[in-house]
Amino acid sequence: MIDEDGFLALGKFPSVGDTRSVTRAEVLALCLAQQAGIKSAPARIVELEGIPVAIIRRFDRDGADGRIPYQSAATVLQASREEERSYTEIADAIRSIGLAPTVYLQQLWRRLVFNLLITNVDDHLQNHGFLHVQNGLWRLAPAFDLNPFPDKERESKTWLSEEDGPITDLGMLLARSSYFALSQTAALAVLADVYTAVAQWRKIAVSPTVGLRERLTTPFIIL
Repeated sequence: MIDEDGFLALGKFPSVGDTRSVTRAEVLALCLAQQAGIKSAPARIVELEGIPVAIIRRFDRDGADGRIPYQSAATVLQASREEERSYTEIADAIRSIGLAPTVYLQQLWRRLVFNLLITNVDDHLQNHGFLHVQNGLWRLAPAFDLNPFPDKERESKTWLSEEDGPITDLGMLLARSSYFALSQTAALAVLADVYTAVAQWRKIAVSPTVGLRERLTTPFIIL
């Protein structure tokens, strides 16, 4: 769809089978990600005849509406969705094809902490991507498709590493922080940043951008 300022965007509608406000929850997660120092797709809720629609800006277009080459992590790793692949493999890809790899390795680890804290377990390889920068070098695309699942076990779809298996707790992430170019001290500082941002979820939830009502706000993000 074309947004109010003429920029290309996606409109995501709720399903008739939703038992909670999935579109508002996704916009809330994207807003919280920005607060947590994670570059994420700009998003807001617009109501159409009382239906909350998530308006999410396309990040694969430049200012002249030209397309920026994009590839998913699945494409980069030449992996199918059914395969059990790992974040350490994505980290290796960042080292191989990434512009400023240290920056994006640390950004990836920040996203892993965030996903764990909000129980975003829909983190398959199609939900991570890369944008082309120059001369065959790529950068992490902004975060997208961030969805809290408070009713599910905290077990990531993408493994932390082949040895570790799915991410289930913060201890696993801290133990692997050096693989993502972070010392223990730096990793703990990132964890504190992300935790502080996520802890503000109620305030962001009732903001005009998300539009949840105070009396309907439930703690679906469990710290």
